[in-house]
Amino acid sequence: MISVIHNPNAKQNRKRPERAQRLEAILAGIGTLHQTQSIEAVYDVARHCLETGCKVVGVNGGDGSLQMAMTMFADIYKEKPLPSFVVMRGGTMNTVANGLGIKGTPESILTKVVKGLKGQGPLTRMKNQVLSANGHLGFMSGAAVVVKFLDAYYDAPSQGPVQAVKMGFQIAGSTLAGTDYAREMFKPERLIVEVDGEPLPETEFSIILGCTVEDISMGCRATPRAYERKGAFHFLACSLSPMQIVGQMPKLWTGRDITHPAMHHSAPVEHVVIRSENGAVRWMLDGECRTDETLDINVWGDVELLW
Repeated sequence: MISVIHNPNAKQNRKRPERAQRLEAILAGIGTLHQTQSIEAVYDVARHCLETGCKVVGVNGGDGSLQMAMTMFADIYKEKPLPSFVVMRGGTMNTVANGLGIKGTPESILTKVVKGLKGQGPLTRMKNQVLSANGHLGFMSGAAVVVKFLDAYYDAPSQGPVQAVKMGFQIAGSTLAGTDYAREMFKPERLIVEVDGEPLPETEFSIILGCTVEDISMGCRATPRAYERKGAFHFLACSLSPMQIVGQMPKLWTGRDITHPAMHHSAPVEHVVIRSENGAVRWMLDGECRTDETLDINVWGDVELLW
């Protein structure tokens, strides 16, 4: 039995209102589609799955829909093992799916999984650690430039891979031209960063990033040690300037260690606590931005993914 959470408010699903009917047809005889218009509706699906013993949950929405589903299921399931999750790429960016190598449309991914569950085709199973960032479950969390980039991205007239690439080129062009756009984007923030109980001596950071996946977007393997140690995630903290980032780009893209005075930490860790010297911390998890007094990150556990 498979239950699919279909977020009709996800941008790609709003553009394709007929998608729900197609997904229901794929699920015929083996699963149920749940159109979730609210947070409470996702909790209802989690309760339904726990009560019925449902073993597979599809999430047809963006990265935010996936982290919301995992968080709510963990809240309902408590100490019980979570069902397997199918990441169906229903968002505009699908950063998590891309980083994990999951390709296709929601329809093709669900069709493959249904056939696999019926024993009629191959089924990929992967266990991946997930982070708990202030109690929310996801795969990538960070602060400083990653939040500034997302804020600018969401403020743009449109969203999607094309817009993200445009912004990347804009930052690169500003870096080479020496204009303010890149300088402001990478302007260091004053933060107190504690790693596994020990504070880092530095207090200014341009990039803060913790991941349980290697590929953070478009093939960039900025956290290649994400799978190195059970119970740990790759944490990166630096004060690299835009021009220094450009110089390190080949290493960032190919997953090689960066040795630079401005790279203050890059290794697997178990626990990170971040506070701001100027008030609240603006942070993100899988593309969703939040503001809290503190950002507390650790590994929650494993989640099995199917595709």
